[in-house]
Amino acid sequence: MKPKKILFFILLNLIVFSCFSQARLVMNNDGYVVITNSAYLVLANSNANAITQTGTGGRIISEAEGNKVRWIVSNTTGAYTVPFYENGEAVEIPVVATITAAGTAGATNRIDFSTYDGVSDNATYMPTGVTNMTNVTVPAANNSLQVTDRFWILDANHATKPAVDISFTYVDNENIAPNTLAEANLKAQRWNTTVSDWDGFLFPPIGTANTVTNIVSGAIAPAADFFGVWTLVDFTTPLPIELLSNEVNCDNNNVVVTWSTASETNNSFFTIEKSIDGINFVTVGYLAGAGNSTSILNYSFTDNNSFSGISYYRLKQTDYDGTTQTFGMLTSENCNETNVSTTLNAFNDQTGNIAIVIDTDASSTYTATLFDAIGKKIAVTGIKTSKGTNTYKFDITSINTGIYFISLENEKEKITKKILILN
Repeated sequence: MKPKKILFFILLNLIVFSCFSQARLVMNNDGYVVITNSAYLVLANSNANAITQTGTGGRIISEAEGNKVRWIVSNTTGAYTVPFYENGEAVEIPVVATITAAGTAGATNRIDFSTYDGVSDNATYMPTGVTNMTNVTVPAANNSLQVTDRFWILDANHATKPAVDISFTYVDNENIAPNTLAEANLKAQRWNTTVSDWDGFLFPPIGTANTVTNIVSGAIAPAADFFGVWTLVDFTTPLPIELLSNEVNCDNNNVVVTWSTASETNNSFFTIEKSIDGINFVTVGYLAGAGNSTSILNYSFTDNNSFSGISYYRLKQTDYDGTTQTFGMLTSENCNETNVSTTLNAFNDQTGNIAIVIDTDASSTYTATLFDAIGKKIAVTGIKTSKGTNTYKFDITSINTGIYFISLENEKEKITKKILILN
């Protein structure tokens, strides 16, 4: 979002290599390593002191996703410090990954470290695999103004990854206007490659910002949550959080809407909506939200008045302050039709009645219900049938013209038919 000096140089100042048995990289008195053209600086020493700084220390310039320090950490633990440097602003921006639980052992098991900023909107220079910088409150909005102008990549290749506690050093100039974030609100947020989104439900923004030292520390990631791409975000407007799941299924001829959340913030309630055409939706139910939660929660709503043919459902979430978010539309088809021994036909006989014709191979007792197009009950009556064809009349003189549904149900089966009533 701001102009940057482009690094044309390959090597500056003094780099001192010390070839002890530990094979360490010793950086003395402001020695520089400048990594360019997607090169790797490989550290084959798994000890946390494989980069050792003496005198006034040293600096490693990455400033591109592919310019990496590849540290072969194997299954060791400790505080691994990479002394990154932002040459354009002449500031040190070390990243520290403290491995608290070892990953899988192996001669090639490593963590790749890199970091870089950009010259414009974050969404124009996202790391590989990252597809959005959108906003949770307004999902279509670009949230880049609430994100520091830098990405960090800490990519482990272990079969079982290590658990880490990461601290990120940021650059003041990468937070200023046009960014509108509050520096004290900065926390670390990561891209979850499993769900292909910024992981706000399972792993909300984490850490504590020190605005004096420009460090966000305490970004704790267990082995299962150690993903590669990180950035710093104003935690009051995190990058998008999505439902873990949201689907519809048929159960005993009814439509069951289910969904799961991994965490909730100020969630007042959910609204379940239904439509016969996918355009005009009506509310068919509500479920209370959990308010604030960091646990996975599962929800379920059963629509006992499902339409025949195709019907449409969608879920809406409402915060305590009235802010709403509507999730994607789901479809259900022929959920209330089963392989039964009874057939139902209905038609408007133009004499103020619906003629209901029931063919069945056994005597039974049914409940016949008339619904309007949005599932509201209009009338209910009991019907007894004998084996064979049965005809009944349903008074519709007080019913307005429109699309309606007749439902025939007993303890074994449920059949629904659509009918046009003209009055």
